[in-house]
Amino acid sequence: MSRVNLIPKKDLDTFITIVANAYPEIPLSKEEERARLKKRLINLQKDEKRHLYGLYRNGTLLGGMILYDFTMNFLSIKTVAGGVGLVAVDLVHKREKVCKELITYFLDHYRKKGAFITCLYPFRPDFYKKMGFGFGSKMHYYRIRPDQLPKGKKDHIQFLDPGDRKAVAECYTRYAEKRHGMIDLQEFELDRIIGNPDMRIVGYKENDRIKGYIAFAFKKGDQENFLINDMLVRVFIYEDKNVLSELLTFLHDQKDQVRHIIITTQDDYFHHLLSDPRDSSHCLIPDVYHQSNVSGVGLMYRVIDTESMFSALKDYQFGGQDCAVKFSICDSFFPDNNRSVVVHFENGIPILDGDEYDVEVGLDISEFSSLVMGVVPFKALYRYSLVHISDPAYVDVIHDIFQTESPVCTTDF
Repeated sequence: MSRVNLIPKKDLDTFITIVANAYPEIPLSKEEERARLKKRLINLQKDEKRHLYGLYRNGTLLGGMILYDFTMNFLSIKTVAGGVGLVAVDLVHKREKVCKELITYFLDHYRKKGAFITCLYPFRPDFYKKMGFGFGSKMHYYRIRPDQLPKGKKDHIQFLDPGDRKAVAECYTRYAEKRHGMIDLQEFELDRIIGNPDMRIVGYKENDRIKGYIAFAFKKGDQENFLINDMLVRVFIYEDKNVLSELLTFLHDQKDQVRHIIITTQDDYFHHLLSDPRDSSHCLIPDVYHQSNVSGVGLMYRVIDTESMFSALKDYQFGGQDCAVKFSICDSFFPDNNRSVVVHFENGIPILDGDEYDVEVGLDISEFSSLVMGVVPFKALYRYSLVHISDPAYVDVIHDIFQTESPVCTTDF
């Protein structure tokens, strides 16, 4: 029999050993490195929004994870969302369903807390897709010269310091309130950029109000020449186009000292900003397509209560459509969500009332999660035979119901 509960302090050393073996790239071979992680985990246990859980069998810790209590902007409403990270299983007990039981506990835990959406960063996307998680927005990695960015004015740009912590948090909150998928700022995120000796932060400041900021670090660009450096932009938040323009000008003006600026963004149109969209790879994609960036799949989402999701979105307008839809969701991993839901859309407003419907749509929970998040349009899923629809005449209607902006998330966990 398995038991999942909070990991007590006496078992932290065991968990750290499990983490060291599960993630060899994490530096934990030295005693001071283990002590540093242990201190972080002890502090984490004092946090009301982060929780360290372990799975025990016969009194032995076999694996663990960190659960995060998030608040997410989901299609313009604030809702509880669950996150999970640092999922680690003892090497000796791999293939014994330890991870499966941990993730099942994670989903059940947040369903009981009233959440209908969860998220994670996968160590293997295919592994978590089988558990019902759908792909999120792609992250685009740009390595560009500073002079490829537009230059304008930078009258409001200045370095920020710990005294600006509150104003930075307020700026992030205003930004997050306008963007689907954003998660409310966590204190540990602020700690990573403000007062961190390895990080610098500049912002657009006007009348003591911060309206945008960049957090960045320098990276040695050449082992033989100390004058060659790259700039890694870790955080890029801006409230309007004027703020964006000044922050980009700041980056442009580093051209005499910085070889490349490395930016990661979920903005699909970022290359339109550049005077020259080519990155530093000089790679040509057949036949004549110049590589501008590389992209990757990361954050994944999972709906854990379809009916509750539509109930929470009772005032959201789904494309202005009038249609009664039966959603037959296949959720073999989490049986509590493995059922059909009939939704009557009246001028786009979802109403859970009655069993009659115009059309039935069947799909796996992973595809449904990506669909409702706005990551993939319905027509694409239909084209790829990833959904079944009882009457193809309704394809355009269902497409319009779920047409929305792609989610943005800057939270690492």
